Amino acid sequence: MAEILILGGGIAGISAAWHARRAGREAVIFEAKERWGGLLDHFELGGFRFDKAVHLAFGSNEEYRKVLEMTEYITHRSEPYNYEQGCWLKHPVQNNLYPLPAQEKVEAIKSFIGRPDQKADVDYRQWLIHQFGEVIAGRFPARYTEKYWTVPAENLSTEWIGNRLYRPTLDEVLLGAMTDQTPLTYYLPEMFYPRQGGFRTFLEPLVEGLDLRTGKEAVWIDPHKKYVECSDGSREYYQHLVSSVPLPELIGMLERTPPVVKETAATLWATSIALVSLGFKTPQAGKHLWFYIYDRDILPSRVHAPYLKSPDNVPPGFSSLQFEIYYSRNKPLNLTPEELVEHVITAAEKMKLVLRSDIVVTDYRTLPYGNVVFDQGMVKRREFVLDHVRQCGLIPVGRFGEWDYHWAEQSFLSGGKIETLPGMV
Repeated sequence: MAEILILGGGIAGISAAWHARRAGREAVIFEAKERWGGLLDHFELGGFRFDKAVHLAFGSNEEYRKVLEMTEYITHRSEPYNYEQGCWLKHPVQNNLYPLPAQEKVEAIKSFIGRPDQKADVDYRQWLIHQFGEVIAGRFPARYTEKYWTVPAENLSTEWIGNRLYRPTLDEVLLGAMTDQTPLTYYLPEMFYPRQGGFRTFLEPLVEGLDLRTGKEAVWIDPHKKYVECSDGSREYYQHLVSSVPLPELIGMLERTPPVVKETAATLWATSIALVSLGFKTPQAGKHLWFYIYDRDILPSRVHAPYLKSPDNVPPGFSSLQFEIYYSRNKPLNLTPEELVEHVITAAEKMKLVLRSDIVVTDYRTLPYGNVVFDQGMVKRREFVLDHVRQCGLIPVGRFGEWDYHWAEQSFLSGGKIETLPGMV
C-alpha cells in the first residue's frame, strides 16, 4: 500500500512527492508515459533539443526560486515581439505602435481615448475594448484570441486575465506611437532557462531519490476501497491520492460518479497544440527569443527560438525555431501533418526568418492538452466537478488537475497543497 499515491509525473506531481519526502512521508508517483516531465519535458532530434511548447521559467515565490537556483541557468530579459502584416512591433502592442503608418496610429489613439466605460459583468471582448479601444482590441488581442484560444473573444470570461495583459495610460500609448525607445512593460522583467539540458533540467534536483514509476497508466479509481487500477492490470492501494490527471479524464476514471458530474465535466475543454520544430544550418533564425503572430493566414500563434534560450539546444553554429498552432473541438486542424509543416516553412520564409534551403531538421507532433479554456461559466462548472473530486478524498493538483491557467510556478505551488494532509509539517 502506498501512503501517498500521486498520479502524474509533471511538475505538480513531482512537487507533491518532493514536499511529502521533505515532511518525512512516503510517496510514489505513477506516470503514464515512459518519460516524466509532462509539458516540461523535451525531445531531441539530430543534435537539436526542443521543449514541449514551454518557454522560460519565472516566479516570485521564494521556495520556487530556490528550486530554480539548484540548476545553473541563463537569465533573459523579457523582450517579446509581435508580427503583423510584415511589421515587427515591440510587446505589448498597445503601447508600442511606433512602426505602424501615421494614419493607423491616429485611429488607434482616437479609439483608445474614446473607449467606453466597463460594465460590471463583461465578456473578454468587452473587457478588451474598455482597456484599449475598438481599434487596438479588434486588430490585436481579439484577433490573437481566435488563434490562441480557438474561440471569439466574446466567448471567454475574464477570470483568467490577472496581470497577463498590460493596461497602459494615455501617456504610454502616445509615447509608444512616437518612438520605439519605450521602457519594458512586460509583466515579467526577466526569465530563466537551464544552461544545459532543456527546461526539464529544473526538475531533476526534485526527482532525485523519488519513487517515480513511468509507464504506469491509471485507468480506474475506487475512492471507497482506496485503490487504483493500471492499464498493465496491477492494482495499488493508497492512504491518500493526489491527481494531476486532466479533470475530465479523472471523472471518467472514478467509480460511481453521478451522471450530473460526468455531464458537467464533459463541458470542460482545453486547446491542443500542434508543434512544428525546425532546425537550421545557419547561426541565426530570426532575431527574437519569442514572438506572437496576428495574421489570420499564418496559422501559428507563437514562435520561440530554442537556440536563443540556450546554445546547448543546438549544435555549434546552428539555430532553431518552434511554432505553436492551437486547435480544439471548436477549431479542428484541417491540414495533414505534411501540409502543416509546409505551411509553417512557407510562413517562416514570408516573415524573413530563414531560408528553406537552411532547414536540416523538421519535426511535427501534437500535445493533446495546451491551455484550459475559460469559456463563459467555466469556473462555476469546474468548481462543481472539483467539489466531487475532493468529496472522494482526492487532492487535485496542477494545471489540468485543478483545471486552471497555471504557469510552472503555480503548478509547483499546487503540488505543495499536499502539506494539508494530516501530520504534514
